[in-house]
Amino acid sequence: MSVHRARTGGTSCRERPVKRGRTLLLSAIAGALFTAFPLAAPAAEESTGRQVRMAILRAVEHLKRSRKTDGTWPDYAREGGVTALVSYALIQAGVAPDDEAVAAGLEALRKTPNEATYVVALKAMAFSAANPVRFREEIQASADWLAQTQQATGGWGYGLVPEAERAGAAMARGWRRVQDEAQLQSIYQRTDASNTQFAVLGLAEAQRAGAHVPADVWRKADRHFRATQLPGGGWGYIYQKPDPNEAYGSMTAAAVASLFLCAERLAPQETSETRAERSRIIEQGIEWIAQRYSLRENPGRGAAWYYFWLYSLERAGVTSGQRTFGTHDWFREGTAVLVSGQKADGSWSSGHLYEDALGLLFLAKGYKPLLVQRLEWPGAWRRDPRDLEHLVAFLGTRVGGPGAPGVAWRTLAPQSPIEDWLAAPILHVTGRGALEMLAADLPKVRQYVEQGGLILFDPEGGDKAFADSARRLAGDLWPGATMEPLPSNHPIYAAMHSVPAAGLESLRLGCRAAVLLAPNGLADGWAAGDPDRPNDALRLGENLAVYATGNNALPDRLAEARLLQMPADEPPPRGALRIGQVQHNGDWQPRPFALPALLEQLPKAQGVSVWSRPVPIRLAEADLGEFPVLYMVGHYSFTLAPEEREALKAYLDRGGFLFAEACCGREAFDQAFRALMADLFPDSPLEELPADHPIYSGTVGTKIDRVAYAPAVQAESPGLDRPALFGLKRDGHTVVIYSPYGIGVGLDGLRTWGARCLEPDDAKRLATNILLYALSN
Repeated sequence: MSVHRARTGGTSCRERPVKRGRTLLLSAIAGALFTAFPLAAPAAEESTGRQVRMAILRAVEHLKRSRKTDGTWPDYAREGGVTALVSYALIQAGVAPDDEAVAAGLEALRKTPNEATYVVALKAMAFSAANPVRFREEIQASADWLAQTQQATGGWGYGLVPEAERAGAAMARGWRRVQDEAQLQSIYQRTDASNTQFAVLGLAEAQRAGAHVPADVWRKADRHFRATQLPGGGWGYIYQKPDPNEAYGSMTAAAVASLFLCAERLAPQETSETRAERSRIIEQGIEWIAQRYSLRENPGRGAAWYYFWLYSLERAGVTSGQRTFGTHDWFREGTAVLVSGQKADGSWSSGHLYEDALGLLFLAKGYKPLLVQRLEWPGAWRRDPRDLEHLVAFLGTRVGGPGAPGVAWRTLAPQSPIEDWLAAPILHVTGRGALEMLAADLPKVRQYVEQGGLILFDPEGGDKAFADSARRLAGDLWPGATMEPLPSNHPIYAAMHSVPAAGLESLRLGCRAAVLLAPNGLADGWAAGDPDRPNDALRLGENLAVYATGNNALPDRLAEARLLQMPADEPPPRGALRIGQVQHNGDWQPRPFALPALLEQLPKAQGVSVWSRPVPIRLAEADLGEFPVLYMVGHYSFTLAPEEREALKAYLDRGGFLFAEACCGREAFDQAFRALMADLFPDSPLEELPADHPIYSGTVGTKIDRVAYAPAVQAESPGLDRPALFGLKRDGHTVVIYSPYGIGVGLDGLRTWGARCLEPDDAKRLATNILLYALSN
């Protein structure tokens, strides 16, 4: 039912519960796993993005310093295990595969024999993360070995018996005395959930890197995890009897993640009954975690294998898309644990490098910025995450901003605060049957869009009932606006890839297509697509991502959303000047937060007493003399009634001031505005301001001789770096300032794909100078 494309890792250390009567004793090896961990960290303040990045850097440097003279890392139980895990963790943290430390580790792994399940699985993961082409043979060899050593039950044991133990050295390793080699061999071949989950991780990464893995391997592994779930929904180390007390956190989270990996690879050929059974088992596992969630211990095992628990929790959270387990935001809370518990040298454990590598993996893999969230709703919302997993895997690092380690997705509960809704620029609403929304949640849908979010209504399998209900919902939320076919030349069809028009419908709000409907469905196309060999659905998904983000960096994963606020609707302060915003028959208020954001800063930055709430006015109805400045903006062509034209002309002839701009630099508004000015003042044409005009010279505000434009302007006018305002004079005074390039786009912080506008900093400087000039003349 789902997929897990994010690369995952583990360690060569044995994870086993302490239990009387077990054949294997933990003694010295397992005793070392009961290490200290930051018990008080969950109560600490939430970490910032900068703290996480610094923690990652410190951990990377610590692991690099911990190498042996031969370039490998000290092994813990089996040759190569820690080296493979640390190499994998460093690559996931952004260290280049050709970095001296990683390169030396990888070369050592090429010489490490395939003998132990943990080690072979970790080798496959490290080689796949480093370079699937260069290490193609090593990856396939690891996959073949894992496939061959899978037991009939579908699980894996430790692998081959080491020669040292076959020779009688088992006592030195802490094992109980065994009678003969056959008994020792049975111990190594006995399956357990820990070896099995690492084998599944290694095979998943190997297959993603291009290795062949027989489908039967996945079927048997899937059956193994489904058969070994304990009463209550959890998993333990070895399934011997249906005792719910055997279950514990790290094994349960690992089993949930493993089932997602198996489901991804079995989905094309399995029955709906199998999918339904697995979904039920996974839901029970997630509920087990939610009910017993704790970051003060590994639930069910106290301090044992604590860092295994953290990393397994991350894998389960990422593969399932769960933002929370119960009421707990696992990434925020886990990050607080690791950031506050990290030692000055960059480590977390007391000398156990595999634990430090697991801590680094939690931070590095969970820190990806969010691109899309899937909204849960009371009906049949799509629980199969393969579609979004394939999409973010395909996108990789191509969106999210420079240096972003890829992008992520997660689910969103509708009762979440609006700040959580705004954590990602795309909200994916999908499922079958009529879309049901609680009345209390509808205002958040509207607010999400008004704050810059894009909603994609995506009927699963093209379900007509869902599509019809989505149209009705959009009509209820935005009366007067209708869903219309998206033009075939729209950027969503061509921003990065030219793809066939997919029949999308859009509801335009202001500058953008803010609500989309895919009547034929996109999710199934994403789920069926291969991130390494993308189909048109995945290419369309990249266009959509670029359009929604404006091809700009995504917010920091831990940053609080910035809510745009309209000023309070209350009387202006005594003596404060008021700005009037002209209402016309076009989209007269495409960016409602833009001008208020600027006006709110003027009194603080410039000492100007001006009310931060623009007053919407009708030109023929308002007393225009109350407003020293009028503001006019729009996208499309517009007209003014004769009485409105007369009122505007009289206002400007009396010394009033009009500040106008073509929102997003749209040509239709530009032509309509120029025609209006030419008709009102045929003897006073709009002319470009000279370089020494007070708005540029610093007579008011700051000096402006160079400005930066958005990519759309740079593409059409390479090298343009001067401001391009136009003015109209009456009796020697400039009474109209007009910008053919968008300024408001840079005032509210909501970036728009393809906007012909100024970059934010220069938009604010220019708009400030315009208003200061208008208010002082």
